[in-house]
Amino acid sequence: MTLSGNKTSASGYVFDIQGLSVHDGPGCRTLIFLNGCTLNCHWCSNPEGISLQQSLMYSPLKCIGDGNCITSCLHNAIHLEKDKLVISREICDQCKTPTCVNDCYTNALQLSGYEISASRIYEIIQRDRQFWGRDGGITLTGGEPLLQIDFAKEILSACYDAYIHTAIETCGNIPWDNFKKVLPFIDWIFFDLKHMNNSVHKRGTGGENTLILKNAKQLSKEFEGRLIFRIPIIPNFNDSQENIEEVISFIKETGRKEINILPLHHLGREKYERLNKKYLASKYPVPTIDQLKKIEKVFRDSGIDCYVDSETPF
Repeated sequence: MTLSGNKTSASGYVFDIQGLSVHDGPGCRTLIFLNGCTLNCHWCSNPEGISLQQSLMYSPLKCIGDGNCITSCLHNAIHLEKDKLVISREICDQCKTPTCVNDCYTNALQLSGYEISASRIYEIIQRDRQFWGRDGGITLTGGEPLLQIDFAKEILSACYDAYIHTAIETCGNIPWDNFKKVLPFIDWIFFDLKHMNNSVHKRGTGGENTLILKNAKQLSKEFEGRLIFRIPIIPNFNDSQENIEEVISFIKETGRKEINILPLHHLGREKYERLNKKYLASKYPVPTIDQLKKIEKVFRDSGIDCYVDSETPF
C-alpha cells in the first residue's frame, strides 16, 4: 500500500503505537510515538524515545543468565561482572546487527523502537478508525514527532486528505521549516513550555528555550487551528510564582488563551534503569492537588483558560 499515489512510502522509527487514547486530543484517538528528541528533560517519561536510533533495553528481572546474548554479540559489548550483565553502551549504540536480542529467549533484552513505513501506519490508523467515534483522530507524539519530518508529513497529509482529525504534541525545539511543512495538515497542536528562564530551562532539559519561544510566537500568528500550551508542573523547578507569571505574560503576548498543566509523575523511572541511565528527576516531588489548583487559579484569574491534568477542553 502507498500513500497519496506515491510509488514509495517514507519510513521512520516509532517506539509505540497506542489506540483508544482520550487525553491527547478530542474524541478517542490513536497515538503514534516517534523516536528522536532535541531535548533531554530530567523527568521525561519516555527516555527510550529520545534517541533517533534504537536503544537496547535490559530487564534484569527477566534475565536467567544463560549467556546466549554474550556469545551471540558480534562486538563483544556484553559481559558478566559478579554475575551481573554489563552492557558497553558506547559500542552497543553503534550496533546495526542486534543478534543478542534475537537470541534472548526471555525478552530481557529488547530494542526501543522499530522501523515502519508510513503506509503501514496508515493501515493501522484505518483499522483503528472504526473505534474512534465522531470526534476522534490521530496524535503524533514522541519524542519530538517533527524531528522525522518527512515521515511525519506523509502520515499527517494522508490523514488530512482522508478527513481524519490530526494533532501533534511538540516541544517546539525544531527548525521553523519543519513546522511549515506540516501546518497545512494539522488541526490541533499541543505545545510544551518547560521554563521561561533560558538558563534554568537548559539546566533541566539540556537545551535552550530561545527557538522554542520563537516558534511558539510564529505558530500563534500562522497556525489557524487549535493551539494549546502545556506545562509539566515540576515542583522546585518551574512552579514558582515568578515563572507562572512569565508564562502568563508570554501566552497573552501570543494572543492565545489556553493552557493545560500536567503534574509530574515518576512512572518512567524504571525505563532509565533498563537503559543504564541515571534518573535525574528523583529530587522533584510530585505536585499535590492543592498545588495544581492554586496554579490553575492564577491562570484563570489572569483570563487564561487552564485545564488540570485530564481536565481537557475536549
